[in-house]
Amino acid sequence: MAKILLVSDDEKQNKLITQILSKTPAAVITSVDESAVLNYVEKALVSLVLIDESIKTLDALILCKKMQAYTLKENIAVISLVDSKTENIELLKITNACVTKPVNDKILSACVASNLKLKKAVDTLSTNNSELAKSLYQLDVLYNTSTQLAGSLDKQKLINIMIDGLEKSLSFSLSSTLVFNDEHHIDLIINSLYAISPRLEHSLKLRAILSYRALFDKKRVPYDLNVNDITVIKNIKHPLEEYDLNILKFDNLFAPINVGEKFFGLIEVFRESDFSQEDTTCFQTLARQVSLPLENAALYEEIKKTNTKLEKLERLKSEFISIVSHELRTPLTAIKNSLEICLSGKAGDVSSIMDKFLNMAKRNVTRLSGIINDLLDLSKVEAGKMDFKFERTSINTPVEFIKNTFENVAKEKNIDLVLEKDDNIASTYIDNQRIEQVVSNLVSNAIKFTNENGRIIVKTENIKQSDIDKTKLIGVENPVFYDEYIKVSVGDNGIGIAPEDLKKVFDQFQQIENSLNRKNGGTGLGLPIAKQLIEAHKGFIWVESEVNRGTTFAFVIPVLSEKEKFILDLDKEISKAKSCEQNVLLVALNEPAECKNSFIDAVLQEKITIIRKTSNTKEVYFEENGKKCLVFMIPEADKFAQSFIEKKIESTLCSVNAETNKEKYDILYSSVLFPDNGEDAHELMETAKDLLSKQKTEMVEA
Repeated sequence: MAKILLVSDDEKQNKLITQILSKTPAAVITSVDESAVLNYVEKALVSLVLIDESIKTLDALILCKKMQAYTLKENIAVISLVDSKTENIELLKITNACVTKPVNDKILSACVASNLKLKKAVDTLSTNNSELAKSLYQLDVLYNTSTQLAGSLDKQKLINIMIDGLEKSLSFSLSSTLVFNDEHHIDLIINSLYAISPRLEHSLKLRAILSYRALFDKKRVPYDLNVNDITVIKNIKHPLEEYDLNILKFDNLFAPINVGEKFFGLIEVFRESDFSQEDTTCFQTLARQVSLPLENAALYEEIKKTNTKLEKLERLKSEFISIVSHELRTPLTAIKNSLEICLSGKAGDVSSIMDKFLNMAKRNVTRLSGIINDLLDLSKVEAGKMDFKFERTSINTPVEFIKNTFENVAKEKNIDLVLEKDDNIASTYIDNQRIEQVVSNLVSNAIKFTNENGRIIVKTENIKQSDIDKTKLIGVENPVFYDEYIKVSVGDNGIGIAPEDLKKVFDQFQQIENSLNRKNGGTGLGLPIAKQLIEAHKGFIWVESEVNRGTTFAFVIPVLSEKEKFILDLDKEISKAKSCEQNVLLVALNEPAECKNSFIDAVLQEKITIIRKTSNTKEVYFEENGKKCLVFMIPEADKFAQSFIEKKIESTLCSVNAETNKEKYDILYSSVLFPDNGEDAHELMETAKDLLSKQKTEMVEA
């Protein structure tokens, strides 16, 4: 029964109120002692407080302020009893409701009943929220454990991840895990809150053996097992206290651990408090969840054995790159520094002949350093390890920088180097450093293969897709085109390239044979690297040339919207996922654009959290067809993560609906997984769009 605290020294009024409230399911307690009143609310011994404004022995306002910290925490309503002409506005503000004196029985009963009903509803909601919080915590542990399991191929680490997940979600006192790594390597991993006695350790060994044999019933066990075959691994949290055999009386859960159809081990956990049905489900889920990663780990070990030769070749390649980068680069730096010291005269006088040969050596050291850098860049690009820092900017910036850098070099050959830039060039996502590298290579080649008194024009401009001559594109498979591009071209009136050689200019280690080429030399890697860098920007590069008339190299980079940039990032994550055989999850939200305080806005402003953001997750917001759209990309996520996020969205929407009575809006959501729902970014986005109409639910405007 609910209890009502009446703080009043008017005995006649107290008797009347007690009589009125006798018809409600609540008992009335009267007190005018401040300490007693505060004790009642602090310990939540009452559900509601009635306080008389006119009490003589206490200051009602001060008492209400003292109670406020406890009443708010415990959701205890405070109703003030005031005169109809009261001027105590602050008291009215600080209390939940007021009833004027003399008290009207119907008004008082209704006011008390409604506040008691509200408290009961809020208390029920609080209890439900606590249970929901526990369930969500267990789901969060399951999700995080699943993510960790997916990221490891080490059997021992996988078992430890599973045990750690069980400890977080179940708070067990002791766990006993029997693991068969092979016939001669059998471990019993004991994770315990306290130290374990020798006889408990022996009992856990026997218990594990009996459980192992019981699993196979009358079937033949895979391995003959006795106590001496088991190696015990103990992880103790608090070694000063000790568990004995009495812990075996605690509530327990048991499950086998299988790898495919093969037996791998078993686990048993003990806890002093009873396990709930939700705890049992969580335990069984985690025990099953580790099965697939263990199977993957076993397959991985087999693949490692069969790929020994390939690994050896890869190791030789890595060693070669290491030699290039360390064994050559380090002495080259020392040689270059020594040459500069000699040329500066710090090591002694330098004759004209010495100066000539020292400068020749310096030029060749610089050239060799460039070759090393080209080899390293090519290796990184091919391995997908080249780092890109895409930022929205004008391409004029890196192009103008390179033009200024090579101006003096061009003047040495009396070559006129001209920049024709479009000041209204569209900004797009580029890596400034990589674009500088590409333009530098093109301008350097143009200067190299243009005779003295020649002319080189570097040009930037905006173009449409229709302006691209697609017949000029070499070695491009299944190209994806965008509507708008920025184009950069480097044209010269130099020696030109023969028609039969045009198709070879972007091949690795290819050099077009002519006397000028032999004179200048090179690795034949600059243009292949440039091609791969431009393709990493979703662009294209091509060449046009006539012998003895000149050559023009041009590349285009798409002008990307936020959505298109997101698709570009998604494609890169999918490429990584393919090489690692992992998943990529896409979650899309969609709602009418007319929402004033929308669910999507709340997510963007981090008022509502449905996805935990990390350095890997990316999101994009855009509007199209009268809809607000928000799309999340989550690398290395699996089907369990997909299901968890869908349930989290549903529960969040239900929670929002339950907390408001305003006008409702439709919100759509969908989730798709690579590779199950699509093989590339465009296919995944289209699948998510198609599923939006099938994943309809209602939300209330926040």
